[in-house]
Amino acid sequence: MPFMHKAIFAAVLMLAVTATRMQAQVEFSTMQEQSGPDFHVDLVNTAVGPASRLSRLNVYLEIVYDELQFVKKEENFEATYEISVTIMDKDDDQADGEIWKELATATSFDMTNERTRLSQSHRHFDLEPGHYKVNIAVQDNETHRGSTRSLSIDLRNYQESTMRGSDILLVSEMQRDSTGAISIRPQVSDATKGIVDSTQAFFEVYCENPPQELTVSYELAGKITHKRIRRSFTHTLNSWRNPVYFKLHPDSLPQDSYLLTVQIESAGGKIKREKPVYIRWSALPATASDLKTAIEQLRLVASKDEWKRLKKAKGDALLTEFKAFWKRHDPSPGTDANETMDAFYSRVEFANQRFSVMQMPGWRTDMGVIFIILGSPDNVERDVYPRDMKPYEIWTYYEFNRDFLFLDYTGFGDYRLQTPMSIYEFQRLLHN
Repeated sequence: MPFMHKAIFAAVLMLAVTATRMQAQVEFSTMQEQSGPDFHVDLVNTAVGPASRLSRLNVYLEIVYDELQFVKKEENFEATYEISVTIMDKDDDQADGEIWKELATATSFDMTNERTRLSQSHRHFDLEPGHYKVNIAVQDNETHRGSTRSLSIDLRNYQESTMRGSDILLVSEMQRDSTGAISIRPQVSDATKGIVDSTQAFFEVYCENPPQELTVSYELAGKITHKRIRRSFTHTLNSWRNPVYFKLHPDSLPQDSYLLTVQIESAGGKIKREKPVYIRWSALPATASDLKTAIEQLRLVASKDEWKRLKKAKGDALLTEFKAFWKRHDPSPGTDANETMDAFYSRVEFANQRFSVMQMPGWRTDMGVIFIILGSPDNVERDVYPRDMKPYEIWTYYEFNRDFLFLDYTGFGDYRLQTPMSIYEFQRLLHN
């Protein structure tokens, strides 16, 4: 690999490890890269009981072992982390919340670095029906690094109709005991986390007058591929609270973001529930939405020869070339994680969130390209209402002794670099 591209990937990895310049910038503070353990969270609304006016908010949280700092404890390794949940109502007053600690254990050092091993946590809160904002913070107790998420949810009034159903929860394991009671292992799912082959959709249907026959129809519809599957089955409601579940079979579907739509119909009425579902190939990073786009984004960091090989690849060879590219740039061969790949696509994701404008994804904009290649600027000067010129931003990089002037020619936030440069010119800055 040429020295220049070693420098490019070293810079990408360094941003993920330190993220110091990003955190130092006030202008970028609203969407900082996570400095603490990354985690997944899912909010699910269920009923409390047949006579309760309250509605239950379930908070499911999941952290990969590799995100935690483990410490040797006698024969094992342990990691502790603290979870804080704050629930705000529509008036922005605190309605409920809790702080608690979790312990993750491993029997070997290798186990502490596994990205397939998970630590899960769950809490529920019984609240009045209505709209809520849920703030979740997680801190590693050893490193004191933290990460946050903010999500919104509407809790239903389960007293209002005769046909009622909970939100959909994805589960990876399900068992029945001798009494028929069901125990489940949630698969905490969000927009960046793909499901596994064994994933099932699980929800509850509440029935006032059992037994009743229920018809369940569901559809998985792909956002990019437009791939659709539709199936239906019948189910008997034998009690007030009835678990209903079915397998999704994601192994039969191409990578894409899907919408799972479930229609439930009985003599008591009809309801519909929806849940986003992400199916991804294991070779792709969690933040890459599809293989074609993930390869197009490599144009920003690939050498000319690498880019030629990637552009020539067709069909099954696309995935082969993609894997080969990142294998060459893997700083820790032999482990599950490719830190450089994850860091690169984290930059892409940030660029899409921060710099997307006028239907153009952030990674294609001038600001997004410079951020992905060079990282966060050391200083930003901005004037939205200047005299005698267009709105502008000036990004300064002390390391490269360079300023970049962006002008908003349209007035719609579409900032363009005043002096255009090629991708390879940006890459060469890392070499000089």
